[in-house]
Amino acid sequence: MSFSGVEFAFFFPLVFLLYWVLPRRAPLQNAFLLLASYFFYYSWSPRFLALLVLSTAVDYGVGRALGRWRDAPPRRRLALAASLLFNLGVLAYFKYAGFFAESLNRLLTTVGLGAPLPVLHLLLPLGISFYTFQKLAYIIDVYYERLEPCRSPLQFATFVAFFPQLIAGPIVRGSELLPQLAEPRRLDAQKLGAGAGIFFLGFIKKAYIADYLGQWVVDPVFAHPDVYGTAGHWVALLGYAIQVFCDFSGYSEMAIGCGRLLGIELPVNFNYPFFSKGMLEMWRRWHITLNTWLFDYIYGPLTTGQGFFRGRLRLGFVVVFLASGLWHGARWTFLLWGLLHGLALVVQFQWGQLYKGLCRRDRVWVARRKSTAYAAAAWTITQLFFLATLVPFRAPTLAQAGAFARALLSAPAGRLLPLEAPPLRNLNLLVCLAFFVGYHLLERPRAQAVRARLWALPSPLRGAAIGLAIAYLLLFVPISSGTFIYAQF
Repeated sequence: MSFSGVEFAFFFPLVFLLYWVLPRRAPLQNAFLLLASYFFYYSWSPRFLALLVLSTAVDYGVGRALGRWRDAPPRRRLALAASLLFNLGVLAYFKYAGFFAESLNRLLTTVGLGAPLPVLHLLLPLGISFYTFQKLAYIIDVYYERLEPCRSPLQFATFVAFFPQLIAGPIVRGSELLPQLAEPRRLDAQKLGAGAGIFFLGFIKKAYIADYLGQWVVDPVFAHPDVYGTAGHWVALLGYAIQVFCDFSGYSEMAIGCGRLLGIELPVNFNYPFFSKGMLEMWRRWHITLNTWLFDYIYGPLTTGQGFFRGRLRLGFVVVFLASGLWHGARWTFLLWGLLHGLALVVQFQWGQLYKGLCRRDRVWVARRKSTAYAAAAWTITQLFFLATLVPFRAPTLAQAGAFARALLSAPAGRLLPLEAPPLRNLNLLVCLAFFVGYHLLERPRAQAVRARLWALPSPLRGAAIGLAIAYLLLFVPISSGTFIYAQF
């Protein structure tokens, strides 16, 4: 069952209706949400529902033990270690066992020792990377007494399995969601309107823009790169940047919308990342909940602790983004992607240090940094780097990533663009691009007045415009029920 699929159009209205018919009592609401969430997960991944329930029980028990053993540090460390071993062990078994066995076998074969390890090809439990990180954040916060352990097993199970964000985030902290689940939720007209609006926006981004670009621009070139020339490769890469953004931010917005419709607020996961003028800013705007998790629970403890990494801020960037690459999947291309972004943050850090020295010596450098030309150059470099590193992110192997990267610079003559279709398809692609650009432009400060005037139009006129947009999309851009890109992680 996908947010953009037909089944969800029947599932969610029924859940919404029954949820608000129930008495306004937190235990009843949580029990219903938990049943709905388990049904939602079962429709995706029946065989792994038991794993989700088991992992929930383990961390509920660990959290309660940490609460009881406040004055017994050895026991607390043992409980924390048990949670880390269980969660990371399960994640490593399902996600990385085959990858490491295959890599080791390849290495042993290269040196003439054969391939003695069996390679496991395991089906990945859906959403395991997301709910594992969510539970680990809870356990670590309880261990350091930043969060009180949850006493209610029902409340904790609902926190772990809440279906809008279960499959692909946002990664919610216990301090954000558990207090909301502890209180009864009540109907709020403003929240309902905001929830429906952001869900509709996310739905358009995923079901129409991301899926349409993927089908007609991105997939054809990546599947048959030898057919297309350099321009075709650049179009496909730009299309993929828009696709992955609209797919993932669309999911996040649909999740936030569903949460609001059920009286629950989920954290923002994207904040117009294509406005970024530096890679650090980019990662503060893109997949916000994952990156804050990585910096709070890996980078901070590493660089401020007492071990080897203390004070080694640059090396910490590399470690964090190697972990991010590995989190995204068991492929060398993801590790390369993570390494490139870690090194980019190191370069930006060094440049910042150098520029501060220049500013201290001569104030003219301060004015230059505030200039339009500097901002334009910073934005261009950031976006080109982000775009280029999507090649290993999208390509399944290093060899294919290298071939695609070379084709961006020089490729044999081939098709110019993968758009040799009826004019309607090209029109739809232009509509997708116009929506993407307009979505960003309307957020600029200078466009606030324009947006205010649009929303100030008479309700019938706004309703007619929205209705025409929906009719156009339904008639000319078929809805896809494909899975979300980040559901594979």
